[in-house]
Amino acid sequence: MLAIVHVVGALGLSAAFGLLVLFLAAWEQKRVQKRRLQDASIALGVPAALLETDDSLIPQLIQYSSQRFSGELLSNRLADLCGALRTGWGWLGALLQVGIIVGVGWAMFEEGAKNAAGMWLVLGVAVFFWVASVVFSLICLVLTGRYPGEAKATRKSLSGVIEQRHAAEARRAPDAFVNDSNY
Repeated sequence: MLAIVHVVGALGLSAAFGLLVLFLAAWEQKRVQKRRLQDASIALGVPAALLETDDSLIPQLIQYSSQRFSGELLSNRLADLCGALRTGWGWLGALLQVGIIVGVGWAMFEEGAKNAAGMWLVLGVAVFFWVASVVFSLICLVLTGRYPGEAKATRKSLSGVIEQRHAAEARRAPDAFVNDSNY
């Protein structure tokens, strides 16, 4: 009975901690987005609310963002490297947690329920890897002015926006030829 409490408790709290981390990551992402918008607002001399609603400012915003998050800037390259390292760190933590679950499960199968308390290592590893990731992210932010992977994510987002705008213009182009009086 105690073994079940250890296993269910450890895995349940680990899952709850994982959800908490996801909610914190979503909150952090909103903060980063707000900070980006404020930075663009200051650089372009336009109110932040107008940047979100005025489509005529999109070309200026794309130009500003492409220069600020360019892959040619050393700070952005370092932030992208930090992003890759943090992603690898996250995968390592997840693999270690799965390894602990399998190892403790196997030990319980082979040697009995006395090894069930080892399942609490999963939560300990999750907390350790998350704290280390947060500290690493803050160090990256201090050194580069960007969160790990922020520059790469912004470039990818910009590419998507440019593709969408191009596709929208291409869809409107046939209508321009039909309505053109020269035809």
